[in-house]
Amino acid sequence: MSNLLPIESAYVEQFTYEGGSLSRLHTLQATELDLDKQKFDKSLAQAEQVRAALAHFESEEGKAAMAAAGLTWTKTEFCAKGLRYQDRSFVNKMVRVATRNDEHPSLITKYKREQTRLAADGAKAPRSIVHFDKWSRELLEQAEESGASVEDVAEEAEVEATTASAPQMAQFRFKHPIHGNIVVNIDEAGDVQTTNTGEQIAESMLIFKSIVDAWMAQ
Repeated sequence: MSNLLPIESAYVEQFTYEGGSLSRLHTLQATELDLDKQKFDKSLAQAEQVRAALAHFESEEGKAAMAAAGLTWTKTEFCAKGLRYQDRSFVNKMVRVATRNDEHPSLITKYKREQTRLAADGAKAPRSIVHFDKWSRELLEQAEESGASVEDVAEEAEVEATTASAPQMAQFRFKHPIHGNIVVNIDEAGDVQTTNTGEQIAESMLIFKSIVDAWMAQ
């Protein structure tokens, strides 16, 4: 940033952290990309750098380096002057996305597949840090409510989305007390689509049958 004081510019130029430096982040930010897919991948790479830089800034080592530079930046000032993001809430989203990507690495792949499917269907298919943050947060909330893993919830959502537009012959949905959500889709060609095992489906159908039998015997 051209409006930095000399001591601020020197601090930013010398700022390094595990896996990179602010100079490297700024170079990444300046890269021109045209495709939304490329822009999203670039944003993911930036998210990793932003998280690492912010962690270093807030560490004791980072605080000592800032004091040695004669600065007393707040987190908001570091986001604006060091990371070059005026919106601190967006920085928080980048940190969350980087963390979720570490904890659930398969989510990025599933998200990209979902957006590709939507685009192929002619629907809006945004690819951005903000949209992925919202999409992944909803999956985490669903997983917490159902007791299933985030990966299983994402798999189920993918199966449902893939089969939603196709003619369906039958669909079976059941919440198993141990295995969680059981979803089976059978299209008109007789093809079965599910993320559950045959054993889980069989157990669920037996429980379902016993409930129906009890209801019919009333």
